[in-house]
Amino acid sequence: MIIGIGNVGSTSLKSKIIDINNKNEISVLGEANLDKIKTRGASNFTHRVGDGPLKKEVIRIAGFDHGIKYILKWFVKNGVIESPKDIEAMGFKCVLGEKNGANILSPKILEEMENYLFVAPVHNKPYIETIGVFNRVLDVPMVGVFEPSFYWTIPEYRKISGLPWEWEEKAGIKKHGFHGSSHRYMAAMAYNLMGTENMNLITIHLGGSSSVAAIKNGKAIDTSMSFSPNSGLLQGTRIGDIDGTALLFAMKKLGLSVEQAQDEISNNAGLLGIAGIGTDDMREIIGAAEKENKRAKMAVDLYIDGIRKYIGAFSTVLGSIDCIVFGGGIGEKSILVRERCLEDMDYMGIRLDLARNKDLNGQLGLISSDYSVISKVKLYIVPTNEELVVAHFTKKVVEKGRDLTPEEMIFRL
Repeated sequence: MIIGIGNVGSTSLKSKIIDINNKNEISVLGEANLDKIKTRGASNFTHRVGDGPLKKEVIRIAGFDHGIKYILKWFVKNGVIESPKDIEAMGFKCVLGEKNGANILSPKILEEMENYLFVAPVHNKPYIETIGVFNRVLDVPMVGVFEPSFYWTIPEYRKISGLPWEWEEKAGIKKHGFHGSSHRYMAAMAYNLMGTENMNLITIHLGGSSSVAAIKNGKAIDTSMSFSPNSGLLQGTRIGDIDGTALLFAMKKLGLSVEQAQDEISNNAGLLGIAGIGTDDMREIIGAAEKENKRAKMAVDLYIDGIRKYIGAFSTVLGSIDCIVFGGGIGEKSILVRERCLEDMDYMGIRLDLARNKDLNGQLGLISSDYSVISKVKLYIVPTNEELVVAHFTKKVVEKGRDLTPEEMIFRL
């Protein structure tokens, strides 16, 4: 089955064409990605055919509608597919709805996503727009693989908060968890690498958006993100965990409406807001910190401190740690971030091999020390592959002709 994958940002569109055969063997036929497509001007267009080199060019294009049509034409022109009609289904890594399984993106499901526009404005709005464009261009099933589906096994008491109980009941406020496809993939890889799923595992997804998950014997039992993507670790442009009264106080003091405050904590906070150098790119923030930029240094320190705290907290939740996996753009490719996240953890049986951490940067591999007296926890870099997870469940939904509940969504490599 040939499946198109749409991975949508507020101003970007990443796409892949994936072929899954009857043995569930997967091959990537091609990929094409555009950024800065919501405004007129130059967009970076990166693309590759099969496992060939990733090429880059600059084009002028604006809007998801034009961007999607441009990408589909590129796939045909470069022999990735003969025609858009070759695509048998489209799969999307959706952030938040109400069913939160693997769902056919019917008008009802899209309406449910709209209900959460305020909770996940950076994600749901561009996804709804993009899905609408694909629906007009391609007459194929559209499937959403929702991020919270991985976390259905978290105990109920960990999903609630200390808010008034009526708020929980009437507003449906509870822990959802996000980056489910990434944590699901990293966990499946860890099971292969460790030879078992019967272990205490921490998966750490670090990128423009970051989170940590605690997984016990193949089931998620906690995660750092809660009701919205504006929670947990410090994010690229979002706040992460925050004192609720501090937010209310700032709104009152600065005369901010609810909508203005939501925009600020979603787009002008996190690493971007703290570092103050006009970007949330961790590479540039680290560079500024190394040049003694005080705010950039604080941003790096706070980000790493949050990750270390969750490693400590989740070791208690799990009872012990057998394995830690790093994935995501920062988790896979930042030597410094991994090193600082894991330093001075001998007392937990965690010791990083500094040479491996450097030599294997960006690659699949073991980076823990072989010094068995102290190093008890296996540490891995695992380049994540959310698209593979989305394609896997998209195929299942299409074959079964119905939605999958979270309980049915088992992914193994």
